[in-house]
Amino acid sequence: MTNIIQEHWNNNELPGIDAILFADGTVIILEFYAVSTEGGGKLHYVHPLCESNLQSVEKYNDDVWSEIERHPATLTLPDGKKVYFGEGAMGEEGFIALTENDDQLIWALYSTASNPFTKAEFVNGKIRAYSTYNLYYNIDILTPEKIVIEAAE
Repeated sequence: MTNIIQEHWNNNELPGIDAILFADGTVIILEFYAVSTEGGGKLHYVHPLCESNLQSVEKYNDDVWSEIERHPATLTLPDGKKVYFGEGAMGEEGFIALTENDDQLIWALYSTASNPFTKAEFVNGKIRAYSTYNLYYNIDILTPEKIVIEAAE
C-alpha cells in the first residue's frame, strides 16, 4: 500500500476527501464545520469521524485521487522533516503534508473547504498552516487529527 500512496504523492495526487492519509494506508475521515457567533463571526472546527483505510475508500470511490498543486515554499522542521502545502483541484480545496528523508510521505491532510494553504510555520511544536480563507490550522505532528482552527489576525 505504501508504494501506491507514495507513487500518487510523487505524481502530485492525494485522495480528494476530507481526511488524513497515512503512508501505511490508514485514513482518518474528518468533519469540518463552522458555527456563527453572536458578533457575526464564525468559529471553525474539525474533528475525526472514523478511521478506515485507503483500500476501503477506493472500493466505494474509484476516482478518489485528486490533483494537488504544491506551493513553491516549504517548511523544514528542526528534525529535517518537510511540510508541504498548497491547493487541490478545485479552488476551495487545500492540503498539508509531512514528509521525511527523500520526500517519503508520512501523512497528508486534505480539505475540500479550507481554501489553499499558502504559508506554514512551526509554532510550539505544531505545524501552523495558513489558508486563504483567513484561518490557520494548528496541527500536532504526531497526531495530525488533533487540529485547532483559528482566525488569522
